[in-house]
Amino acid sequence: MKKLIVVLITTLASCTSVKENVVLNTAEKLKVEISRGACYGTCPIYTLSLNNDRLVKYSGKRFVEHQGVYNWYMDRADYKALEKLLSTKELSESAAYNMRAQDIPLTSVTIYNERDTISIRHKGEIPKDLKLSLTELEFMLLKNANWEQ
Repeated sequence: MKKLIVVLITTLASCTSVKENVVLNTAEKLKVEISRGACYGTCPIYTLSLNNDRLVKYSGKRFVEHQGVYNWYMDRADYKALEKLLSTKELSESAAYNMRAQDIPLTSVTIYNERDTISIRHKGEIPKDLKLSLTELEFMLLKNANWEQ
């Protein structure tokens, strides 16, 4: 009888947790994630992400000025400009460039939208228009950075 009561309480508690997690996951849905990987030298290693609620999360791992986890909110006007940038031709389809290169850090950009997930991965050289778009994207995410923990 005690086992039945424990199982029943556990089941009820787990259902509540699932509902809470669904609400949290909806609010924290990712829009963009940029990840810079390691090389044989001192290449910066970090992850930068943006949620639908304009929350930017930065996680600096190695060879960066700011190590650790930092969070800040993106300005509304910048967020609208970023959405416009994400709808451009350069950022509209998945691609991979120069993936066999050695000792060049991997950069991964993942864009989440209603229809699908776009993944752009590269090591080194990429088309000029794409490079400009990715540089602007990263600049927009870091523009309102708050480096205080």
